[in-house]
Amino acid sequence: MVSMIAGQVVMVMLMVMTSLHMTGHDHSLGNVSLVISSHVLGMYAVSAVTGRLTDLWGRVPVIATGASVLIASCLLAPLSPRLVPMALSLFALGLGWNLCFVGGSALLSDRLRPVERARTQGFSDFVMGSASALGGLGGALVYAALGYAAIGMLGAAISVLPLLLMWERGRRPGSVAVRPS
Repeated sequence: MVSMIAGQVVMVMLMVMTSLHMTGHDHSLGNVSLVISSHVLGMYAVSAVTGRLTDLWGRVPVIATGASVLIASCLLAPLSPRLVPMALSLFALGLGWNLCFVGGSALLSDRLRPVERARTQGFSDFVMGSASALGGLGGALVYAALGYAAIGMLGAAISVLPLLLMWERGRRPGSVAVRPS
């Protein structure tokens, strides 16, 4: 759940404030829409491929890849207010979220008995909704106080959490990438 929550907070935090950042740099509504559309494309257009990669590579490597893509996106987004770099970094933000979400939800489902699945996944959905609210509110507060670059740095820092957990898990004897049985 940590990968899904971190991905959700980071994604909402950066995505929501991107439109304000872009309008502050005199982008048209059309340009803002193009960047947000590229983000949504990264979130959903690759889902079939992500599912296959999750089965092929294993859940943990897909989550690690997603967290790494989120970090890169968060660090790159504030570097240039130009249209193409913004669109590419927001596409990557969506892709990183997708990898963390698909890998994390598959891992969660793998670890639950059938009797636990509905309740735990329902709780997970509640936490994800709360993470969205926190990301939106937190992003607005950080943007107002410190600007868009600070959101990028905070997002990158939050995105490290799944990597730290996987590194700690990997240090335990007998740990391997989780693949479906």
